[in-house]
Amino acid sequence: MPDSKPPGNKIVEKIPAAQTIAPGITMERDVPIPMPDGARLSANVFRPAVTEACPAILSVTPYGKDNLPDRKFMLLMRLAGVRFGKLNCSRWTGFEAPDPIYWVRQGYVVAQADARGMHASEGSAGVLSDQDAEDYAAFIAWAAAQPWCNGRVGLLGVSYLAMSQFRVAALRPPALKAICPWEGVTDQFRELAFQDGIPETGFVTTWWKRRLVPGHNPRFPMAEDYLVNIEHHPFDDDYWADKRPALEKIDVPALICASWSDHGLHTRGSIIGYERISSRQKWLFTHGRRKWETFYSPEALAVQTAFFAFSLKQQKTAMNGIPPVRLERRRAWYQADVRAESTWPLAAAKPTPLYLSVSSMKLVLERPKTAAIVSYDSTARGNRVSFGHTFDHDIELTGGMRLKLWISTPDADDADLFITLHKLDKAGREIYFTGYNGYARDCVAKGWLRASHRELDPALSTPLRPWHIHRRKDPIARGQTVPVEIEILPSSTLFEAGTTLRLDIQGHDAAHYPLFAHKRTINRGQHLIHCGGKFDTQLIVPWLIAS
Repeated sequence: MPDSKPPGNKIVEKIPAAQTIAPGITMERDVPIPMPDGARLSANVFRPAVTEACPAILSVTPYGKDNLPDRKFMLLMRLAGVRFGKLNCSRWTGFEAPDPIYWVRQGYVVAQADARGMHASEGSAGVLSDQDAEDYAAFIAWAAAQPWCNGRVGLLGVSYLAMSQFRVAALRPPALKAICPWEGVTDQFRELAFQDGIPETGFVTTWWKRRLVPGHNPRFPMAEDYLVNIEHHPFDDDYWADKRPALEKIDVPALICASWSDHGLHTRGSIIGYERISSRQKWLFTHGRRKWETFYSPEALAVQTAFFAFSLKQQKTAMNGIPPVRLERRRAWYQADVRAESTWPLAAAKPTPLYLSVSSMKLVLERPKTAAIVSYDSTARGNRVSFGHTFDHDIELTGGMRLKLWISTPDADDADLFITLHKLDKAGREIYFTGYNGYARDCVAKGWLRASHRELDPALSTPLRPWHIHRRKDPIARGQTVPVEIEILPSSTLFEAGTTLRLDIQGHDAAHYPLFAHKRTINRGQHLIHCGGKFDTQLIVPWLIAS
């Protein structure tokens, strides 16, 4: 398409109002959006050169609507190890935002606003607060009332631009007719600030200090210090509840993307978002590749285009042939099979226990009759215990997994547990997959847990997903052996006959994640894993005979 190449290595210069940026497309810059409290958000509006009113596609960003593209940030991310892949979008596309050139040519008005207190918008900036959701609702109402809009509004964007969609959609603004959150956290406590009780110390700190704080409007104080609040709120209290979207209140048509490649950030929230929203018309697009590259890919654009034609243009047959669930089942890095499914989780995936056997260091189908103990040094890098299961026929593991361990900690009263699952070929060599931020040598799936956060919510836990309450600390007494259940995040992987599933248990991050880390563990000394006999230590997997 024309205008598809980024303009060199510098951020695009500021654009005057009502500028023609491509044949038949104009852009109005810094359009003021009035908020009920008197503050004004600043938006850029891209419109087709037609007289009739069109549906509108909106997004709200904390990253700067005028950073088109944000070349400096992308360079810093690449230097830190992030891999964006090939981005098939025009030079007018903001970070993680819809490409306005593409969407205007499809017959939509595209508008993007800076979030409250960020860049050119007024007010005090927070992180996905109730105020931010109310601002978004006011933005939707404003857009719907403009002469260029037909009153129907949809939302589109990646990451933060997806998270904000869940927040505002729960308010049910009347003009909002569709959302497309492309990989987004829905629980900031469990998926962003902490991973099941263990503080995340890499991405969140960098994101806050290098993106949000420098990007806030210096004319206004910030509404919160996110890092300080994380320190002050180590349990799931009212602070985190106020930032959590009421997913069950969302009832508009939704196209949600979830990737197997974003464990530690968006995978869990995207899946739970799809499962828990009340929308009767909802679709799930899964993949195991780089998120930004996939968002702008021809296939994803085709599905997004059909979805908005259905929901905003009311073309009733536009989504015909698109299944409720697009399932991408991985075999190796960028090697996958795609098929249609009618439900998520998959009805045919049978929760199957694989017991940890110390005598063979294998995952076996029957619980060992004799109790045994295996241990590892929780503070030594590379020290771990591993158990493997070699498949005798093709097996697909699609969904979340649930690891139950019986542990004791003779040298401490708590434990940070780090779990990784790996695929090995017939020769015992690891087969890698795409991981967090585009990293190309990742494992099958991951899970984490701080043992003192082991208390479960029985109402929300399922056979393949333990749900932790995270409201208090429950130390491990000296000489006590306790059960802990660890959520392994969802994935979809084919294990061919002769390949091996390997489970690793350790006391530290076990793979390299660009910008992502847990460096403040509470581990000390040995962790003892009790297996067999009265100890039903097991990995429950979503077992499906492959076809």
